[in-house]
Amino acid sequence: MAGDEGAAVARGAPRWKRLSWCQWFGSVLTFSVAVTAAPAQSVPPIDTSGWKTYRNESMGFETKYPSTWSVGALKGTAPENVMLGGPPQVEGSNLRVQFWVQRQMNPKGLSIQQWYADQLSRQTSRPLATTYPVIGGRPAVRMEMVGSLSRMFSFFIALNKTDVFQITIDLAPAQTRLDPTYEALLSTVRFIE
Repeated sequence: MAGDEGAAVARGAPRWKRLSWCQWFGSVLTFSVAVTAAPAQSVPPIDTSGWKTYRNESMGFETKYPSTWSVGALKGTAPENVMLGGPPQVEGSNLRVQFWVQRQMNPKGLSIQQWYADQLSRQTSRPLATTYPVIGGRPAVRMEMVGSLSRMFSFFIALNKTDVFQITIDLAPAQTRLDPTYEALLSTVRFIE
């Protein structure tokens, strides 16, 4: 997989500077605004049988992604991460999802819900919405934040007793639901034991 990541970076895949967890979480909460969510509509599931599989042993997961997407990694001092992204959809926009492993982020070994509540208790702002889905057969926390430039969906899952696995998806602020491609991708996430 390292060849794929290097090739994606060489092709000019975007690079992001990584903020510390506290900086990122605090800035997201600070810039969030309340927005009324639109009611969910039923969308037929996407067939993922022709998608590629991305597997990362060191990060402890695998997922499927559309064959037109590329794999890249953020370089620098960031935690372990990988980004899967599609070609531009509409002038300048493209589908993109980031996966992070934040080692020793949960030193107390709390459940993911308890860990999230502990993190929120240290912040003055609150996310727009928090739900508790299951991803890869594990309990997760889904946090939704809206800022002036994007709507962000972050999913937090306990990778093991102390490490937190995070999936981040950024959308346009007006987009209130995840694209069906994201929903399909999330449904294929599996954790490697």
